Amino acid sequence: MVSQYQQHKGFTLLELLVVVGIIAVIGGSMVASWSGTESKAARGVAAQTLSGIENSMRVFMQLTQRLPNNLESLVCTNYSATGAVSGNSWQSAALVDPETEDALLNTTAGTVTALPSTAYKFGGISNVSGVGGGMSRALSEKFVGTALTAAEAEEFQRRGFLTLRYAMSEACDNFASSVVLSLAVNGSSGFFGDNSQGLDAIDIPNEAFADPEPDGAGGYKFRGVGFSGVVAAGAPVLMWYKGSDVTAGGSSYTDNGYNNIKLGAGAHDRLLAFGIGAESDVVGVDGVFGKAPFYTGAAKDKYAHYIALFNSGTYTELVSGTGPLVSAAAPNTYLQAIIDASGGFLAEEISEFNGQKSG
Repeated sequence: MVSQYQQHKGFTLLELLVVVGIIAVIGGSMVASWSGTESKAARGVAAQTLSGIENSMRVFMQLTQRLPNNLESLVCTNYSATGAVSGNSWQSAALVDPETEDALLNTTAGTVTALPSTAYKFGGISNVSGVGGGMSRALSEKFVGTALTAAEAEEFQRRGFLTLRYAMSEACDNFASSVVLSLAVNGSSGFFGDNSQGLDAIDIPNEAFADPEPDGAGGYKFRGVGFSGVVAAGAPVLMWYKGSDVTAGGSSYTDNGYNNIKLGAGAHDRLLAFGIGAESDVVGVDGVFGKAPFYTGAAKDKYAHYIALFNSGTYTELVSGTGPLVSAAAPNTYLQAIIDASGGFLAEEISEFNGQKSG
């Protein structure tokens, strides 16, 4: 009797199900093991970037024996063709309280126009993507307004820091009738800021402090809204909020200075904040950056450049709340720290990377 045996080819359904089950188990374990690694990697990159930028800035200052020029002020103020901004002052609350609405130009309440001869923070009304533009609220609330003292201005000028980039408040606000009447830059001339759009409408936020760009039709694109301001006594700038707690009535302040201390500065040091943008001489052919570094975690309409905090010396604060007084000692300005566009600093980013601090 001849035995007839047909060789079986392929897999049975049961075998296929077993293989699929094994793959599912392996795949599930891999997904679990990789969960969160993308955000962890991003935090690691952020920490490394902060360290690299700080080192590069220090190298630039050491090699050139000067301070960077044409940094971004993070301030909106009235346009001046000559760069005269020293007469533009902060509203009083903005000098002492980082959360005051008086320091904010845009609001969600409706149409708002910038006051003449007044300085405002560059945005700062919201952390939400597409709302407000300019600095995020989290970043804005790291600072209070201040003005360069005569000693600081002299020190900056002596060391090559001659101009700052400002944003035109006529374009920062969302009031169509607030305009620069005789703007003439980059081969175009005419009105600028004559629309009801706020900072959130700027189509390339990283170029906000650049000069306006012609649109080819005699006007300007809503892109760069910047101009060059002269470094001089009284020029409005932002200062890192040192950490005093405002008490009832705003008449007295606790002098803890913790925000300064955690950056390695003295409790009452003045840490002046300037953005590292493409207009600065630290960026470009002769600089230490080919392009202005930017923080990838910023929302689409928000300011994304890294910010240098320069320590210009210690000061005492008036109990009356009229702002800081610089000590009599001549300033010897140096780079204290670099922060990202969310207000994070190096030690904080490292802690988040290691999982010790939540974001």
